[in-house]
Amino acid sequence: MKRKLGLFALLLMGVFLLVGCSGGGSGETLTVAVSGDAISLDPIATNDNQSSHVMTQIYEGLVKINDEGKPEPSLAESFDQPDEKTYVFKLKKGVKFHNGEELKASDVVFSLKRAIEAPNVKHLFETIDIDSVKATDDYTVEFKQTEPFSGILAALCHPGAYIVNEKAVNEAGNDYARNPVGTNAVKFVKWTKADSVEMERFDDYHGEKTEYKNLIFRVIPEPSNRVIELESGGVDIAYDISAIDLEKIENNDKLQLLKSFDYGTTYLGFNIAKEPFNDPKVREAISYAIDIDSIVKAVFKGLGQTATGVMSPKLAYSISDEYQPRARDVEKAKELLKEAGFPDGFSTSISTNENKDRIDMATAMKEQLSEVGIDVSINVLEWSAFNELIKNGKHDMFEIAWTADSPDPDTFLYPCFHSSAKGEGGNYIYLEDDELDKMLEDARFSQDDAERADLYRQAQEHLMDITAWIPEHNKELTVGAQKDVKNIKLSPFGWYQLAPVTKGEK
Repeated sequence: MKRKLGLFALLLMGVFLLVGCSGGGSGETLTVAVSGDAISLDPIATNDNQSSHVMTQIYEGLVKINDEGKPEPSLAESFDQPDEKTYVFKLKKGVKFHNGEELKASDVVFSLKRAIEAPNVKHLFETIDIDSVKATDDYTVEFKQTEPFSGILAALCHPGAYIVNEKAVNEAGNDYARNPVGTNAVKFVKWTKADSVEMERFDDYHGEKTEYKNLIFRVIPEPSNRVIELESGGVDIAYDISAIDLEKIENNDKLQLLKSFDYGTTYLGFNIAKEPFNDPKVREAISYAIDIDSIVKAVFKGLGQTATGVMSPKLAYSISDEYQPRARDVEKAKELLKEAGFPDGFSTSISTNENKDRIDMATAMKEQLSEVGIDVSINVLEWSAFNELIKNGKHDMFEIAWTADSPDPDTFLYPCFHSSAKGEGGNYIYLEDDELDKMLEDARFSQDDAERADLYRQAQEHLMDITAWIPEHNKELTVGAQKDVKNIKLSPFGWYQLAPVTKGEK
């Protein structure tokens, strides 16, 4: 059937980068260095990129985003929309889970209902009426939305909507997150916490088999160590190359460097539920006290660009290009702190994970904030511990990035700022703003591009006016690889499907 794609889909044309290079070496095992460990391998239990890197290899969804940025069938053979609220999916027949069970509509119903109720990802699927999700036969699934949401197909491409095997989940119980069972080209073998995740080729895969037999994700938090492993041949691919290490890869004729902008924004967040950050004057004072543009240029050395608005300029309806980085004004910052009742400043902390660039950002901001009397301690935590901290509201300020979970900007603004997503849903600043909630809800349900554009403009302007967070950096994805590794596909959503990858001469 013909479908309206909307502005966001048109803007996605050509965003995927496909790179192929020649080289030598054995293709038996593909080893990937990642910056952090997964939190969980249950699709509904988390919403972080480190977990998604792994889960994307193991699971598949009903639909997936193709190279043109449009949702297309994956485990579904086809889908149809009989009316503006109803979707019907016909499943591929003969698809096997890694435990040997055949994919049935009952597994899809089970998976979707889990996702709709899961705190970490339910914001993506709130428009689906849980009671309407049903299997009309073994290979057909139907659901209705409470309101017509044009981005629902894109939302179903998110890892939170990956399809699990009902029997495997029920048998494993609380241990399922460490014993995942999917349908994708590789199956789970072993997870050694804070060290590695091992997978192997699934010989009963319904699609094209991987050329490599084994896939290993190695956790190497320090970026320079990831590059050392790449240079020595200890890994085939290394994610999240730091700006300081780019030249090492570019100048090594045995390696290749891949770069592409993603749909994310790195930001300095505040816990608005806590004093003194509940006062917008304090947040504004901090924004004047630091020179984000100079810090970003010093830390990232030209990689990516300084963020000027809350949303990446690569996303539809973004107005970030209309803003300029705020000029530093120490006297203005002191004046605002005095008005807020903190003439002598206060003590606080910036929490972040082991990402070197974020630590460097926090360190530079600590120095500048001291000039207005704000004494900052830097709290560096392992990835899962950091996530636990901000999801439970135990933080003051924090350094993190958020990347849109689908092509629709709803999956950036709604989880980051809607009050229903506080904590586990992605609203780590704990913002509660009825006016903003209404804008985001109206934009979610509007079927008119012009109306959505206007609502998202209002939302972005409002967030900038209240200094909800301080945008810092729109990053470029950076991946290093051996020269003989081919078909690495970078996605603007930050996690990469490695099934097509090959290594060695052909």
